[in-house]
Amino acid sequence: MRNTLMVLAVLDILGGCAEPAQTIDTLRPAALQDRLDRATAKVPGVAFGAVLSDGTTLIRTSGMADLASARPVTADTSFAWFSVTKLFTAAAVLQLSERGLIDLDASAERYLPGMRLEKDGRKATVRHLLSHTAGIPNPIPVTWIHPAAEPGPATEAMIRQRLGSEPALDFVPGTKVAYSNLGYLLLGAIIERVSGEPYTTYVERHVLVPLGCRGAGFAVPADRATGYQKKWSLTGLLSRTMNDRKYFGPSRQGYWPLAPFTVDGAAYGGLSGPVDCLLRFAGMTLNGGEGEMGRVLSAASVIAMLTPTRLADGARGAFGLAWRIGTVSGEPYADHAGGGGGYVAQLRVYPRLRYAVAVLGNETNFPTEGFVRIRIDLAQA
Repeated sequence: MRNTLMVLAVLDILGGCAEPAQTIDTLRPAALQDRLDRATAKVPGVAFGAVLSDGTTLIRTSGMADLASARPVTADTSFAWFSVTKLFTAAAVLQLSERGLIDLDASAERYLPGMRLEKDGRKATVRHLLSHTAGIPNPIPVTWIHPAAEPGPATEAMIRQRLGSEPALDFVPGTKVAYSNLGYLLLGAIIERVSGEPYTTYVERHVLVPLGCRGAGFAVPADRATGYQKKWSLTGLLSRTMNDRKYFGPSRQGYWPLAPFTVDGAAYGGLSGPVDCLLRFAGMTLNGGEGEMGRVLSAASVIAMLTPTRLADGARGAFGLAWRIGTVSGEPYADHAGGGGGYVAQLRVYPRLRYAVAVLGNETNFPTEGFVRIRIDLAQA
């Protein structure tokens, strides 16, 4: 309880972030179900979850995990999370920092021998990588995928291919914010080097297990929801142009189904799982780092993840460590979204409300923002 209060007290500073012209909608569970059912006009299937810091949880679903077999979405249905994976990568880095194996303010080069990450005499640190302030380029990763049944490139090989040993940074580290998938690929390599374990093994053993996550991981489960792209959409047309046609099945009900795949570079977007596991990560965050099966992070590390980064000129960045920071209806939140071929995911934590919400869908462009601004009256659940 003390750790939870520490987190909440520190997070009051987030209230000064710019507020979008949006509001939080408070709904009863019945109204939520109606909204989810109506959403299936835009997405084959959707899973929604909400949790309070005391563990009270609500999960609701609607629609189809697979149109061909008419398999419905259930609370146990797995979806690809894509970039929401970065939260779990950041947690792994902070665990290793707590053990004294990583210095967040040391040059990332210390943990990546042979690489040069510098511009105008300033080196990128591990903290810069975590907060998207390192200046690492961010090419669009549309074609960075491989079939689920085949092994993808090793982390080191991926880095050599996409960055080389001396990448040209887009700006001086610490002076700007620019989201980078490749920055998190570098963090995955750092985790491997200092832990002595493959990145995926480390995260599964040291983050997912203490969270009590069941059904989540980097292997693609056979019953994962099928990913879809709308047939007549710009994204669908571009994706079919840029990717091998082997990833696309015959169209059904206005959607292209995608064959099971995963991304090249697990650390920036390789996790899949049910909505419950995202709620467990959120609950851990609200409770000062304590997971269902043990401590995941210290309260200090949770606070570090949720505290907006200060740039070199003193301005506040849009990110903490992995989390994007903002406010809506006067309430501070920490958020991360993920999306790619066939799937979308979003997780949002409202620290002062001691409440979090997650939504998963299986269509590339399904808009999740409206669902993470829903506050469920869990007393009516």
